[in-house]
Amino acid sequence: MNTQEIRREANALLGKAEASLKDGNVEQFEGMIADAQTKMVEADKIDQAASQLKILQGEFSRPANSVPIADKDVAAYDPNDTGAINKASYKPSSWVKGMPAMAQPMWVQEQMGVTQKEEARFQTDTFVKWLRSPSDDVFWKTATLDEVKAMQEETDAEGGFFVPEQFISQTIHDPGVPGSQLRPLCTVIRVSSKDGYVPTMGSATWAAIAEEAAYSDQTPTVGQVAFSLEKSGGLVKVTRELLEDSAINLPALLTQIFQESAGRFEDVGIISGNNTTQYAGIMSDSDVAFYTMAGSTSVVVADLIGTFYALEAQHRANSTWVMKSAINSLINQIQVTGNGVTGIANITTAPSAFILGRPVVDTDVVSGLGGSITSTEKIAIFGDFRQYYIFDRVGFTIRRNDSLYMENDQVGMFASRRGDGQVGLAAAFKISRAA
Repeated sequence: MNTQEIRREANALLGKAEASLKDGNVEQFEGMIADAQTKMVEADKIDQAASQLKILQGEFSRPANSVPIADKDVAAYDPNDTGAINKASYKPSSWVKGMPAMAQPMWVQEQMGVTQKEEARFQTDTFVKWLRSPSDDVFWKTATLDEVKAMQEETDAEGGFFVPEQFISQTIHDPGVPGSQLRPLCTVIRVSSKDGYVPTMGSATWAAIAEEAAYSDQTPTVGQVAFSLEKSGGLVKVTRELLEDSAINLPALLTQIFQESAGRFEDVGIISGNNTTQYAGIMSDSDVAFYTMAGSTSVVVADLIGTFYALEAQHRANSTWVMKSAINSLINQIQVTGNGVTGIANITTAPSAFILGRPVVDTDVVSGLGGSITSTEKIAIFGDFRQYYIFDRVGFTIRRNDSLYMENDQVGMFASRRGDGQVGLAAAFKISRAA
């Protein structure tokens, strides 16, 4: 009798046992269950023995060399065998210790070997069978040995994984105030030296020349924008246990939080940097002119229009407003009639992303820009940010130090980058300042 027939008999006994249980004949039910389990164990033993026999037969016929070197080796040589036996039980490096196959993260289940995938499917099917059983007692009396083992997989002595663990691949992460908002607006140059300069040149003069008169001096003003690279960075200490056991993409998360911090640092430098440990900020440049508003505690439409037209015409086409969210909120509450400028029509209308046709960037980093209007407070920068130059020496880098914090069994993750920022044309910017 083959194992399929034995298993069919066992299943038939299970059906009869279920009927006996419904009739209230517990003794007959228990006897049939015992017989069914005995037959299942017998079938499993036969299958295991047959599998071992096939393995041994395959090993005896396998050539000693992986590549056939004699005629007798060719018959047993399988060019398609790329280590499937080993790959069948493959566990990826991100395998979560202490969790059964069915509860591994989805990307682990996609990469794990065939054996683990079959194990995960069997564990899931077993859990569903337990869930749908008329009672817990019925399930345990009808469960096969493999099902009993599956329900006790990777758990303590108090029970099996009645509800399998679910790993959520997302991380609850507070990114903080947005950064790197201004870099896309600026001109970024990759440099290969520690310091240097970009030459500047003004426009030539052009004038009428009378007959036999001499040309006037038309030499344009020549200058330079010098840069000197500064280094900035951050450090995060990570325990070795976290590196070994983490089921999330920890390097990607560390890169994300470093870049967020670096972006905030850079935005502050562009706005109000001191040109020593930071970039040279627009608001720190003495050549950038102010537009003084009419009031010292409020902003009106005339202030915005005044700032707009105070900027030289050649820079308006690519200009951008940069201000704190609180100031943009006040501007969106302005109600004006008769001049084409209006605030929010009603509460369902989205706030304006443009002021006088030019885009607005809300930056809430801690910088020199004010979040409220008080006397002489600088509330907005308006200008062509392409005339602000960022000089990058090297890209964003992360280095690892395994020995520095060894006493606490921690690994140091160091992130750094080198660069500088300079105002190219001060005339390309205007700063709105309260009276």
